[in-house]
Amino acid sequence: MTTRTLPWKPPPAVDVEALPVGRWWDAVRAAPMVGERALKTLGDETGAVIQDKRGTLYWLVKVGSVERNWQLRGVRLLAELADERTYLGVPPVSWTTGPEAHWRVPLGPDHYLTHPWRLREALAEADRAEYGLMPEGRQLCYHCQLPTDEPIPVDAQTRANGVGKITYACPTHAPLYPTSQHPRTLTSAPAAEHEGRR
Repeated sequence: MTTRTLPWKPPPAVDVEALPVGRWWDAVRAAPMVGERALKTLGDETGAVIQDKRGTLYWLVKVGSVERNWQLRGVRLLAELADERTYLGVPPVSWTTGPEAHWRVPLGPDHYLTHPWRLREALAEADRAEYGLMPEGRQLCYHCQLPTDEPIPVDAQTRANGVGKITYACPTHAPLYPTSQHPRTLTSAPAAEHEGRR
């Protein structure tokens, strides 16, 4: 049995190190709820994944392989920009458990880069499952009162004849919504009927 070597591995470090994105890999960042579901969907098809202390997941993908307009809520492409550098905090290879930043899927010959279109499909499926259908047009965030292209439903007021009003938040403020409801509960029957899914 031969041991394959990785084209890249993190430099020896004793702590998380900020490494430039776009040099060896680009990265796709996903909010915890969407990221967890996508990771489960990908299964063995995932490459290495970094998890930060807030639960956000980062997949490494081939440089230049991801289009910037995936339009998924809570998902961002981290790539080198023409006029500025972007960095990703990379933990030492030996850090494979939390609570600090660690390799959720350890870096290795069988887990390095993730295929970008498989990742896109898994994240899109997770987005729909967690947040429901994307509403038409921009919506105002309940907290910052700014329009967002990534509206996440955080509350639904029901009426006898169906859903009366849906409250939206931007990805930053969705976790701060003051309710015991979890956003995925809004994909229930009344919300599904309102959005034309039933």
